[in-house]
Amino acid sequence: MRSQQNLISAIAEICISPMQEVQALRILIYRGEAGCRQYLRSVLVKQRKNS
Repeated sequence: MRSQQNLISAIAEICISPMQEVQALRILIYRGEAGCRQYLRSVLVKQRKNS
C-alpha cells in the first residue's frame, strides 16, 4: 500500500495535464503498479524531449 501512495504522489509531480493524471491512475487501476511506472517513465521521456 505504501508504494502505491508513493506512486500517486509521483503521478502528481510528473504529470503536467489533468488528462495525464487521469490516464496514469487508470493504468494503475487496470494494469497495476508496473504498468503505471512504465507510463510515468514514458511521460518523463516526452517531457525531456520537449524541453
